[in-house]
Amino acid sequence: MGALVLGFPLWLLLSVLVVFASILYYMLGGRVSEWVRVPLAVVLAPVCTVAAVAVAVMLSALLSPFYETPTVSPARQPKTRPATTLDTMPLETTGPKASPTVSPTASPTASPSASATASP
Repeated sequence: MGALVLGFPLWLLLSVLVVFASILYYMLGGRVSEWVRVPLAVVLAPVCTVAAVAVAVMLSALLSPFYETPTVSPARQPKTRPATTLDTMPLETTGPKASPTVSPTASPTASPSASATASP
């Protein structure tokens, strides 16, 4: 005979059923006679468990859209062309390379002939 696979341990299911049965037994204490209370609690415990699971699944299904990240559908995206980008690869030159030394004509101080205003 095959094993019963529920996705959770069997002891968890049995403990939930025992808790529901004991709560029902306590709630039916003054309402029904003693000989009807035990079978009624045993029969109603699985029914109440299934009802609680159904309510939890429905609440989860109803509230899950509020907690998910919004997805943008491709139909709602603006139809714009991507901007053209310039090549970032350096151009290769075939001529002689410039030396990294400083030319002797450059002076380290600013020239006095520079004006502060721009000419038109």
